[in-house]
Amino acid sequence: MAIYDLAVIGKGLIGSAALRHLTVNCPGLNVCVIGPDEPRNRRKHVGVFSSHYDQGRITRVLDPSPLWGKLARESIARYPLIETASGLQFHHRVGCLRATDIPERILEIDDCAARYEPPHQRLDAAGCLERYPYLSFSDEFVAWDEKGEAGYINPRQLIEAQLKTAVAMGATVIREIVSGLAVKRDGLEIATREGRRIQARKALLTAGGYSNTLLERKLDMPTKSHTILLAETPPDEIKRLRRMPSIISSFDDPAVDSLYMLPPVPYPDGKTYIKLGPSGQDERYFDATEDDRELIPWFQSDGSAVIAAEMKKALHRMVPNLKVSSYKTVPCLITNSAHGNPYIDAIVKDRLYVTTAGNGYGAKSSDEIGRIGTMLCATDEWHSDLERGEFRAVYADGGSK
Repeated sequence: MAIYDLAVIGKGLIGSAALRHLTVNCPGLNVCVIGPDEPRNRRKHVGVFSSHYDQGRITRVLDPSPLWGKLARESIARYPLIETASGLQFHHRVGCLRATDIPERILEIDDCAARYEPPHQRLDAAGCLERYPYLSFSDEFVAWDEKGEAGYINPRQLIEAQLKTAVAMGATVIREIVSGLAVKRDGLEIATREGRRIQARKALLTAGGYSNTLLERKLDMPTKSHTILLAETPPDEIKRLRRMPSIISSFDDPAVDSLYMLPPVPYPDGKTYIKLGPSGQDERYFDATEDDRELIPWFQSDGSAVIAAEMKKALHRMVPNLKVSSYKTVPCLITNSAHGNPYIDAIVKDRLYVTTAGNGYGAKSSDEIGRIGTMLCATDEWHSDLERGEFRAVYADGGSK
């Protein structure tokens, strides 16, 4: 039986990034990633799901949080390298328009713009209307029109690109579901639902909302449902909106603090959709600490009809006179941390480490999050100029160690 130097548990955006960085920065190690492929039939699947089963996630630097802006900037800078190494395109530079009427948010994003200086132009509502006449914002809105590398990524393609590059450099991909994790004196034993036993000297847990199902001491990691609206866009509207950027719009509203929207994006069913998602609306929190029984019915569903109805109204307010051929909704999951940043920490020093909790922002920053996590696991040293304490693991029992 092969004994891996390091096993990554979780084959999503962070896990696939961690694996590639292992092969790049720690050549010579015998490494693997363990995680299932996307199910062919979501409604009948009873195994592990993931929220990266999608065609579009917004990518940009400008953010109210300097930490998330830094993580995004470092990740985005590597997109060309990953595309070249893999031969796969996942990055679409359509720009990102960030708009808000919240005074505090305006100051935060101005600070991020000054700190990281991404190519952008600050616009008032009239400037937005002049540049994007098909969009509608109130007169109180301020917007930052970020160009350069901003736009969206295809998460499915990004994962495939990360894995393809890592495999070409000697990594192993094990397409199975991890069901158990035991820390031993000389390493770890990882069990899969398919009956395999995998030995590793160290492991990095990147299983998102499923991470707590494998940990004895549970992380403080609220896991929340999230409903996505997909509006099928007919050909004439695709043509009219061909210069549309990705959009994040924040409101001074207690019920919905922001909405994000992507331009028309082709999906595997042959249709093209505008994707819209909310923030600030609590749908449902899951207890995913012991097993995934609560998650399965959610991922087999169409999400929340109530949230979908609100998003339809918001979509047509933001894009007046929009023609839509059909609507559909899909379920998603957001895994939060206690402090709003990812958990990147040692669970058992020299054995088990964790890199999880994207807080709804992890896709665009996954490459840098994966790099920091995998280098911590491989070396037990902190390889970032961001403060390690900002990423400390916080446990459900209230402790941090």
